[in-house]
Amino acid sequence: MGARRKATFYMDAEVHKALRIKAAEDDTSPSELLNELLAKDLQEYMEDLEDVADAKARRSELGKGLTLDQMKKKYKVNV
Repeated sequence: MGARRKATFYMDAEVHKALRIKAAEDDTSPSELLNELLAKDLQEYMEDLEDVADAKARRSELGKGLTLDQMKKKYKVNV
């Protein structure tokens, strides 16, 4: 996934307790479990960010291709 960063945030005591219990049941650390849960929850959002970055990168390609009429003429297509 990439480089890890430290984050400090607050959660309800009951959520914290559930996180610790679930992590123990899964034989993992609360940090690993929380990272996994957040990654799953944010996966679609992260994919959208990648799509936006790809679209921005493609902006430089605008105007470099052929128009539909040019393509028809080049490949002798009558539509």
